[in-house]
Amino acid sequence: MPSHSQSRYDLSKPNVQLMWALFFVSAASIGFEIMLTRYFAIASWSEYGYWVISIAMAGYSASGVVLSLFKDFFFRRANRFFFFIPLFLPPLAFLGFYLATLNPFNPLELQNPDLWMEQFQNIAKYYGVLFPVFFLSGIYISLSFLALNNEKIGAVYAADLIGAGFGALVMLAVMFWVNPFYLLLTLFPLWALASLAAQHRARFEGKAWKWSAVVIVVLLLSEGAATHFNRARFCQYKMITPALNVSDANVAKKIYSPYGDYMLLENFTERLDIDLSNNYVLLKVSGPPTAYGLYLDGNRISSFPKIPKSDLAYAKGSLDIFPYILKPKSRALLIGTRGGFRIGESLAYNASELVTLESDPNIVTLMRGPLFENEKRWLKNPAVQLLRQDPESYLAGSKKGFDIIDLSSEFLGQADANKYAYTREAFQTYYQALNQGGVVSVPVSTREFTVYALKLLETAKEALQNLGIPNPASHLVLYRSAWNVRLLISKEPWTGDQLDALKSFCDLRSFDISYYPGITSGEMEIFNDLPPTVWSTGEDDQVAAPEESSDSLMNDSIQLLSDQGPAFLKAQLFNLEPSTRDKPSFYSILRPSKLKDILRNISQIPREEIGYLINLAVLLQSVPWALLVLILPLLGRARSAVPLPQLGKTLVYFSCLGLGFLFIEIVLIEKGAYFLGDRTIAFSLVLCAMLVFSGLGSWLSGSFLKHPKDGLRPAGLILLGWFLLSLGLMDPVLGSLLAWPLVAKCVFLGAWTALASVPMGFFFPLGLSRLPRESSLIPWAWALNGAFSVVATPLANLLAIGEGYRLLILVSLCLYALAFLAFPSHIRSHSEKLP
Repeated sequence: MPSHSQSRYDLSKPNVQLMWALFFVSAASIGFEIMLTRYFAIASWSEYGYWVISIAMAGYSASGVVLSLFKDFFFRRANRFFFFIPLFLPPLAFLGFYLATLNPFNPLELQNPDLWMEQFQNIAKYYGVLFPVFFLSGIYISLSFLALNNEKIGAVYAADLIGAGFGALVMLAVMFWVNPFYLLLTLFPLWALASLAAQHRARFEGKAWKWSAVVIVVLLLSEGAATHFNRARFCQYKMITPALNVSDANVAKKIYSPYGDYMLLENFTERLDIDLSNNYVLLKVSGPPTAYGLYLDGNRISSFPKIPKSDLAYAKGSLDIFPYILKPKSRALLIGTRGGFRIGESLAYNASELVTLESDPNIVTLMRGPLFENEKRWLKNPAVQLLRQDPESYLAGSKKGFDIIDLSSEFLGQADANKYAYTREAFQTYYQALNQGGVVSVPVSTREFTVYALKLLETAKEALQNLGIPNPASHLVLYRSAWNVRLLISKEPWTGDQLDALKSFCDLRSFDISYYPGITSGEMEIFNDLPPTVWSTGEDDQVAAPEESSDSLMNDSIQLLSDQGPAFLKAQLFNLEPSTRDKPSFYSILRPSKLKDILRNISQIPREEIGYLINLAVLLQSVPWALLVLILPLLGRARSAVPLPQLGKTLVYFSCLGLGFLFIEIVLIEKGAYFLGDRTIAFSLVLCAMLVFSGLGSWLSGSFLKHPKDGLRPAGLILLGWFLLSLGLMDPVLGSLLAWPLVAKCVFLGAWTALASVPMGFFFPLGLSRLPRESSLIPWAWALNGAFSVVATPLANLLAIGEGYRLLILVSLCLYALAFLAFPSHIRSHSEKLP
């Protein structure tokens, strides 16, 4: 058996096989993280994926702490750990995922103060069963930094990052073919390859073939167990669960995709989801027709016609159809087609030309492919053009105006990037694209809160003010059914004749007008009662019920658009500021200053707002964890072995890198979602580009290890230039390039990401190169980077929602500047100090 010193000498040799093993472990680790994020999006809701990131980073940081405290134990046995850790990870990952699928977590009970403690215990169980996979992966990666010679630290970090980029790319690719509940099966071979690559270092003299066989057997058993014992299922509270349990339910089509898990359902309960008048019988029209229902990750996102000639007479009683009655023979832009039904409705009401946009490629694929026979009478009409494009990109390249710009009621909820269609800048673009006398029609649901309609109204008001319209209120109208509102924005002020037409339309269908220019409270008959939302304040909460029907939206709209509007907004319990490109989240009405009231009334909070509270919860748990990671190694050898000033620099340097890297990644993904009109493509492109080009930067940094500041200075200057350009020009440049083809935009976004990623890749390995291998600082640095990455994700989301993404760029600039100033000077080991 080799001596301690001999073991260290061997570990310091350049080792291509060990680099490949690290590559595969990193690939599998990030693949496992992405797989779990997809699982939580289906098994609960996508907001709960934030916990996956927290679990992963907690595992990575804990591994650094443990390695820092017990460095000699792991270092002496490093060769064996490099083989056995990836050997044990497949069965451990299977067991963790299996136990996670059995967890009775109910996300809805988190909104019930009497039941939420049990759900917090279930969340703790998720941590317990999934943490070990990330912990062991972190041990492997951190031990690789420690084991290999400092002269190779850039190559080691490059293998880690490029491996992670490869894993993300592989996982996104297999999503096109593999059921999301079985994605784990694709990761086991990566861990097996890592074990085989590291096998020769474990020195199984004369028995290498037996251990190779063990690796293959473990791989096959893990694959079989993960297939046979898979208990993953849809959340029982999602819309798809009752639909699947109908006796004649039939899944007509399944589509696997990185965009999500699509299921096209057919049963007698599936009908066109449309807001019809309660008077549709008096109007002598039938109810909504039967349809296919399209579900994305268990949420219903659209309807499709079941037969080639669907009866469209129901449109007469539809809330959406008024603009086409007001503007016959119109040229219309449809943003969202409701599976093609909106095209038929618009043509039935004499639209002369239609440009129709869908942002979801799978909806377009269904319309043009399997369901074409039911759509062709509309799609083959020469007056109809169907495009897979987001509205702002299309309008940036369109030179011909529209009489009607009409958003579908389903569009906002179909994809995260569709929120940009509801920003102040988007409303300005719509208004400028209107012909003389044109109208923009924007829907919003009041099923949960009426305040979303007020936010929409405030967005339209500010958009018109920014365009120099002297009296925005004269251009705005709100009318509604019991559950939905339509905001109409007219190119010119509304005329008396137009308002009379609206009143006649609404009276015939028992719809209500909540605002028009000149309206006074109480003058309109109310068909659909809309009482104010009452929140508990913890005091005397007894509120008398209204004696007669009321329209709280009418009263609030009148105040909002009056001279008292600013005071009204300030006094609101909710934040009604418009969504903007810099703060695009539409569902972001909670005020942090009102957190006590929010928690007291959490049962009334719409599910869409829960993401904010989840981010806050993750942040509150991650800050103590980061402090624990910071303190624990100081209780061990790190404090005694290193002077306090150097220790402080190490702490600041690697903590700033952990925060700054994630902040920039989140900014680029969000800006990419706006630029490409597609969050999935933006996420894939930015994540892979950042990992690969940061890996390239890390590899290049190897040329500067003897004089690291010679590499850090140019990297810092390039990164500073990128920050300044991003602060001053990113939004205008992206806006000016919206009309580019998608491929060209992807190339531009990839290049912009690479410009930041390559210099960022210099910082971590150059910092590690200053730390002696004999000390515990290298694993501690890894732990700090991971721990503050746990903090970074929720903190970045909260800052972006509250203050915008420009602030994140500015904070990232400060973090990297602080890291540059805190760059550790060379810390000599004890052996180096000997004469």
